[in-house]
Amino acid sequence: MVRELGCQVEKVVFPLEITAREADIAEKLLAQAGAKAGIPYVVLAVGANWPNKRWPTKQYAKLVEWLYDKKVIPVLSGGGVVDERLAAEIEAAAEIPPVNLVGKTSLKQLAHIVKQARAVIGGDTGPVHLAAGLKVPTIMLMGPTDRNRNGPYGQSENAIEVSYSCKHCWKRECRFKRDCLAAIKLAQVTEKLEPYC
Repeated sequence: MVRELGCQVEKVVFPLEITAREADIAEKLLAQAGAKAGIPYVVLAVGANWPNKRWPTKQYAKLVEWLYDKKVIPVLSGGGVVDERLAAEIEAAAEIPPVNLVGKTSLKQLAHIVKQARAVIGGDTGPVHLAAGLKVPTIMLMGPTDRNRNGPYGQSENAIEVSYSCKHCWKRECRFKRDCLAAIKLAQVTEKLEPYC
């Protein structure tokens, strides 16, 4: 935006101060939820405001199992009633339930958790953009929005877009009544995540 106004931008930074207290609380929340210290983890941002920006919970459950096979802890993040429902569906479908922090962190606590993660994955939603801003490896699953405008900042190569010709429609609901992100297969996601696991 600033460049569009004609200003020169030398370096892009996203300052977010995380206090020692917030970091300590975040570590305790992780431990209480079942994450063991010293074991790597990946954050799964399960929700999004638009339903067509959410990857299906059955796919997340398969990803949870893949991560456990890699000796990496899957940690669910999000907030609100919808995200809680999605997390419950993922927990029910996964062979081993993931660590569930949905609705349990503040923004700064989540930022601390994200900063320590091997990677973050999810749709075009706040926690995923937070991860990109913190320069954590960020895999964003995209359908109705465009990687060039909304993709993970500085990591556009980590955006996975659906192959539909109608992608980037910028609509909250699919006019074809399909689950947009269901077109993104688990193998596409694991291929992007593999270097970080």
